[in-house]
Amino acid sequence: MRYDPHLRIEEYPGVYPPSDDTLLLLGSLEVENSEEVLEMGCGSGIISVHCAAAGTEVTAVDINTAAVRCTMENAKRNGLEVKGIVSDLFSHVSGTYHQILFNPPYLPADEKDQLALAWSGGKGGVEVLHKFLRHAPGFLKPEGRVTIVVSSRMDGDLLRASISRFEAEILARRRLFFEELEVLSLRVH
Repeated sequence: MRYDPHLRIEEYPGVYPPSDDTLLLLGSLEVENSEEVLEMGCGSGIISVHCAAAGTEVTAVDINTAAVRCTMENAKRNGLEVKGIVSDLFSHVSGTYHQILFNPPYLPADEKDQLALAWSGGKGGVEVLHKFLRHAPGFLKPEGRVTIVVSSRMDGDLLRASISRFEAEILARRRLFFEELEVLSLRVH
């Protein structure tokens, strides 16, 4: 999916802004009209808004109330419909989806304050992703897929253990100054 500069996305204080990892995920996405998409950790909503503009039915989820509000207002600003849910991962989510997207917090830090939730991935940078992947298959439609962003800053052994129950395909890769990012498409074996 290509970034559409005509879509108006505004950022909010205390909400993870669109960054290199966000744009890498956006550029690697392929969604089909009428697909049901769940974006976990929606942040500013740039991914959800682009998916809605492509004709998908989008549910945007974030633990940060301000992020869900930002996403909903960005969708409205662009005349699009997105359902927003404040939830700690899947705790308030129901239904099944063709595709679940997640640009997880992945820095290896164990900070728990509200602002750190957007970037602190816990032990080895994989703790949040591991919890997410443990529950994600239960929210997928048959043949559904999970699309995630991973970083070379994550503990590689913990990451491999977390994705071992999935068939993984690398959709995109980008080298940055201090890390390498990859977008993975995961399907349940």
